Amino acid sequence: MIEVRRNDDGELCGYVAQRAGGWTALTVFGGLLGDHADEAAAVAQVSAEGLASLAERWNYRADPAAEWQVGSIQEASPGSVRLALDYYSMPGVPTVTLSSDDLAGGAALVRDVP
Repeated sequence: MIEVRRNDDGELCGYVAQRAGGWTALTVFGGLLGDHADEAAAVAQVSAEGLASLAERWNYRADPAAEWQVGSIQEASPGSVRLALDYYSMPGVPTVTLSSDDLAGGAALVRDVP
């Protein structure tokens, strides 16, 4: 994976990775932003949407047989993400912390794109 950082302050926006004949744009925790034919398009998406996507609603399921749940990201870092399992992150809302290993092992976290 290749880091994508903002030019002005060096903030990590996400990553791009070459996969199966194309490039994938990923968040800082490894969540999918999009698939692209070339590296430049993937970098452009990470630069434009990587950090902003952390404020969006995401859909989570623990494994392929589980029901989808809406979630709000509370904290994201390279290799992990903590998610409030509700539309809003409020006291008392159940949370789950996912590692990149969890996501590779069958858990899913995708943007709730309208």
